[in-house]
Amino acid sequence: MERLKPFIIPGFCLRCQGCCRFAEQETVWTPHLLEDEQIRLAPHTKKIELRANPAQGNFVCQFLNQKDNRCKIHGIHPFECQLYPFLINRQGKKVYLSVDLRCLYMKENTDLARYKDYCEYLNTFFNSPEVKKNLKANPQLVQSYVHVLDIFEIML
Repeated sequence: MERLKPFIIPGFCLRCQGCCRFAEQETVWTPHLLEDEQIRLAPHTKKIELRANPAQGNFVCQFLNQKDNRCKIHGIHPFECQLYPFLINRQGKKVYLSVDLRCLYMKENTDLARYKDYCEYLNTFFNSPEVKKNLKANPQLVQSYVHVLDIFEIML
């Protein structure tokens, strides 16, 4: 799948301590890999693993460098990581593009015209035949999330 253009401004994520950190080791929030990402990341991993972080009482992605808050595989990071804080969310039989409003950047920027433009960009992206085919071939990307805002339905 093509790389997504980023929404969050450069540098913001490096100051935040939210992404790539999880309350539980087994969670729906752990990024899931596309089939081709599993092959591409094979030298590193077969799936994203969360490692205990006793100092903060949580779990962190195996690729997070906690010293500088950078992703060790940023140039090849998974599609779900590129998409975040947007998510592919199953609600019953419907699938939505949703946004995690716990993301500090999203808390401050959902009223911007740039946000609305980005949602349109994602709507076009998710309506392309190639992306729909990829989502059907990778059902692990469609999860049920809570405490998110559904933006638009993705027709698979």
